[in-house]
Amino acid sequence: MPFPIETARLILRKYNDRDLMDIMEYSTSSDFWLSRNLDWHPQEEDAKKYWETQRDLRFEDDPQWLSLVIELKDQRKVIGNTGLGVIKSGECKQGTIGWLLGSVYQGKGYATEAARGLLSFGFKEMKLHRISARTGLDNTRSWRLMERLGMRREAHFRQSHRVKGE
Repeated sequence: MPFPIETARLILRKYNDRDLMDIMEYSTSSDFWLSRNLDWHPQEEDAKKYWETQRDLRFEDDPQWLSLVIELKDQRKVIGNTGLGVIKSGECKQGTIGWLLGSVYQGKGYATEAARGLLSFGFKEMKLHRISARTGLDNTRSWRLMERLGMRREAHFRQSHRVKGE
């Protein structure tokens, strides 16, 4: 598979051990939306355990979810993560994407750039039929990002997704 995925300013790639300190930095200094959506507790042992399992997953195997780190090219620093999951429905494969950025790096277009790179990968390389994303009703920044990507609102699922007990 064509890894890493490179955009103008970013590299989307699999985790390696040198990324842990950067991951801990953005995990522990996160804003409300980021902290409630982390797939690990913002403690070094939990983050390392999560990311080590992600390192072994392969897109070719149509993972339910595969996380990639988002690295700033010019600084060689991990500033967040993005991911893609695959859902098979008969002959069609659909995907779902998501993104998290450290609060210091938000509002600079990095999430949009990373999501565009991952969307391109999903459609061109994985031959996905459809790719969706979801967010909480109150996360207007994420809604606006999805709309910039050309996504459209199709549904409002009530009580269908719990995040940290909410």
